[in-house]
Amino acid sequence: MYSVGDDVTMADVALAPTVEAALRWGIDFTVLPKVWGIYTRIKELPAFEQGDWRHQEDCPPELR
Repeated sequence: MYSVGDDVTMADVALAPTVEAALRWGIDFTVLPKVWGIYTRIKELPAFEQGDWRHQEDCPPELR
């Protein structure tokens, strides 16, 4: 299950970078278990993994 049903939607596409940014600021997602569950599911998808900023050619090695 994703943000809106059983298929990936634009809501999921927007959720992933938002959670990534929040994690960089140290946000605790234990208070948002549903959001964290959706995020962990979409991050397992190959397209999201390949699109992750840490997998881009121009990402500095110290940030990977």
